[in-house]
Amino acid sequence: MQVNKRNPNGQIATDSACENRFTSYFQEYFQWLDKECPDGQQARQLTVIARSPCSPVILTLQLLMQELRSRQIRVRVVFSDIEPEHALHSAWNVIAELSQGCENGELIRWNSSHSVLEAHEQMVLGERMCWTGDAMRREPGKRDAFDMFVTGNPQICRLGVHSFSAMWRLAQPVPKWLLREAEDTRSNATFAAPDPRAFATLSFFRQFEKSGNLRH
Repeated sequence: MQVNKRNPNGQIATDSACENRFTSYFQEYFQWLDKECPDGQQARQLTVIARSPCSPVILTLQLLMQELRSRQIRVRVVFSDIEPEHALHSAWNVIAELSQGCENGELIRWNSSHSVLEAHEQMVLGERMCWTGDAMRREPGKRDAFDMFVTGNPQICRLGVHSFSAMWRLAQPVPKWLLREAEDTRSNATFAAPDPRAFATLSFFRQFEKSGNLRH
């Protein structure tokens, strides 16, 4: 298990450090798959709870699209915010490509209830590894960069699976019309890396930026 808080100088981790950290988590998962060659689809299933399609875990997932596809990994995601639209389309391009033949309601859902913001961002990798991030209601500049990656701990991974299942049941499918543009272009798309500046902007927090009563 590893837990990362603030940097020694008290500042939030840089964008590149954030990207590298998530990439290292995925690479550890890939190495396990390649070494163990586990049977069953569940070992090649990723589930993600994220604030929005601009969340760093989603952006890193897009960067590693080819590696995910080569290992036949499928992804299901629950968002609490599905803006901005262009980021949603980019995320859907990857999610749908990895799970061809599945409907949008089987792969991507959202729940905009304010109570959902109390949850933490999370990713479960094949029910064997689990990442937990900061609370989703945090503004980018006020996050404490809580970061926990667990491997080889079945109890914590089971809790992660139960958390995702509960969030999934409470969420609703993202409407097909919101994904239509991405669906129409996916067959001709090239999967370019997401703009690194998205890590810094995280525009989906804009509706909370004026709130002075957010607390962890």
